[in-house]
Amino acid sequence: MKKIIFILLAGLLSLKGYGQENMPRKSEIRVGYGLVPVQEIGTMLGDGIFMGLLGREVEHSSGTGTFTMGYSLNLNKRLSVGVDGFYGKNTVSYKDDLGDSKWSVYGGLVNMQYSYLNKTKLNLYGKGGLGYARYNNRQKENKENFGALSYQFTPIAIRYGNKVGIYGEFGFGYLGIANVGISFKL
Repeated sequence: MKKIIFILLAGLLSLKGYGQENMPRKSEIRVGYGLVPVQEIGTMLGDGIFMGLLGREVEHSSGTGTFTMGYSLNLNKRLSVGVDGFYGKNTVSYKDDLGDSKWSVYGGLVNMQYSYLNKTKLNLYGKGGLGYARYNNRQKENKENFGALSYQFTPIAIRYGNKVGIYGEFGFGYLGIANVGISFKL
């Protein structure tokens, strides 16, 4: 009888230790930079197509990309929820007297992330998010502010590192078609 109890206790202790060994850290903070966010794609297409139809010719267009910051909380080994904030701006110069168009956009997203592969130092995942974006547009004396739905769809992303890591996310939306940065697991 003592041998059976000893074997059962040893088995339970080994299962408990095994389960705790692979548990991911509870939360993560990210800081990154997004290349070619959707608002810059809209500016390029809008200026190239629609302004050409209106007779306005673009001389120069430049943007900052998107600066991002985020926080996520692991619900389990595969699923996490979080928030991302973003900021970017763009300037478009026209070959006419109406002046340059300058806009900035900031906002936030609520997102969900699913890990396809979650190893100690390597994480392959995808995520999607919805939120709100605030646009501030100025052209000469005219100012326009408006809100819009913000979104990000990232089917493939990778993070490498343990407590401190680097990441690259590839998708479409307000965080950019490629978003790279550093993350800290808490």
